[in-house]
Amino acid sequence: MTKKSNHVVPTLSGGWSVKKLGTSKAIRNFDSREKAIEYGQKLSQNQKTDFYIHKKNGMVQNKYSFSTNK
Repeated sequence: MTKKSNHVVPTLSGGWSVKKLGTSKAIRNFDSREKAIEYGQKLSQNQKTDFYIHKKNGMVQNKYSFSTNK
């Protein structure tokens, strides 16, 4: 079973998006990485999911777990 997670990822237009794992459509788009991280972290805390922050090149930089089943 795959864990639910949210990801902050770069967009082709130079912005940043918050997306759910396995979806192509963004939950929300942002001009800055910082705003996307702030939103994604709050969302993941509320949903009790894992939260991944990606670098500009797409590689995962940080992972946080807000899930209750560790």
